[in-house]
Amino acid sequence: MKKISSKYVVWLVFGLAFMIGFFHRYSIGIIADPLREDLLLSTAGISLLSSMYFYTYGFLQIPCGIMVDAQGPRRVVLMGMSAVFIGSIFFALSPTPFLLYIARALIGFGAATVFTSIFKIQALWFKPTEFATIAGMTAVIGNVGGMLATAPFYHLTNALGWRGGHLILAIITVIPILIIYGWITDRPPAETDTKEDKEEHKNLEKNIEKPPQKQPQKITEGLKVVVSNPYAWVNAVILFMVFGSYMSFSGLWGPHFLRYVYEIPLEQAANLIMIYMAGVLIGSPAIGMISDRLQKRKRVLQAALFLLVAGWATMILILPVFQKMWLLMPVLFITGAVSISPMLCFTNTKELIPQEYTGIATGFVNMAPFFGTSVINSLFAWFLRTEETAATYQAGALLFLLAAIIGFTASFFMKEGLEAKVSKIH
Repeated sequence: MKKISSKYVVWLVFGLAFMIGFFHRYSIGIIADPLREDLLLSTAGISLLSSMYFYTYGFLQIPCGIMVDAQGPRRVVLMGMSAVFIGSIFFALSPTPFLLYIARALIGFGAATVFTSIFKIQALWFKPTEFATIAGMTAVIGNVGGMLATAPFYHLTNALGWRGGHLILAIITVIPILIIYGWITDRPPAETDTKEDKEEHKNLEKNIEKPPQKQPQKITEGLKVVVSNPYAWVNAVILFMVFGSYMSFSGLWGPHFLRYVYEIPLEQAANLIMIYMAGVLIGSPAIGMISDRLQKRKRVLQAALFLLVAGWATMILILPVFQKMWLLMPVLFITGAVSISPMLCFTNTKELIPQEYTGIATGFVNMAPFFGTSVINSLFAWFLRTEETAATYQAGALLFLLAAIIGFTASFFMKEGLEAKVSKIH
């Protein structure tokens, strides 16, 4: 069977898997009320259900990175998406909260394999100077899943129920499984159909490190290289804070924060979260392209995080006083656009770590946003422990502002990696 030779098609197929994982990541906030009614879940129970995905995802990032480096992204994603398929069906059929938690953890396990795999695919198929741009586009296609988990999922669950919605998603999950199994390889094929493709792959070979001829270094040595790098930790702190708050807001608390603080119905709140996610879609490629054009990661990230601090402060502290919805929409859009800026942390880490440890390094820093989300979800739920009011939601949302301030401060300790990478190529 002839394999796919276009790097963009390969990336798109892995991106579809990534999009499905993103959908699951953000779906709980929309179905929180039906879950409360059907399975008698409390606010703490809803927070735990959402966090089961993030805990599982976070714990598995280093193991998934190791597997990707050892087995290749194709095998790892096939295993992972099969788990997402099974978990989606199990979630739809679960009669008790306990089984629902198990299903959510299984989905988190499967989705955990995709992120490190798609970054490995990008490292193997794309040039170093294209990496931030394609990473931004990866965030775009992932966040399409996040957008679909807002207002579109709200209307789907109104029509089919939350169980029917997850059965539909299970069917969709089969598509990338079949394509990856039948037509995808880990590295660009040696031969392609056209002269143009041959020239492209010839150029790629100059930028892709050849597999080592000697025995590969031990996994423990790879972990030591990554963990001993202080700049990997700086990137992890930024991701913990900024992505943690971004995923907590868009995936669980955002619709209800807007519902209570701005006194609007849940359907309108879901539409506003879609505006926030639209900002993410625009910001992802824009920030990546600006970073590649300027050959700067640190300065671009700092500028974005400064705007993020201003965005959260405006949304949480200023606009609730005025209740002006026409002002809220652009603030949500801009806040979403800069919330995705820590994608540059993955690119920066990749540039500072030897390529043979790309999977381990990506897995290491990618633990941070998922533990960050779980921690922020739990802290936010603590503010709602007695009652759900505008005041308690506003107090909980201050966590997002604090996280942005910490992330912005941490960005001053980053180290640029692109210039050294480009100089090695030339």
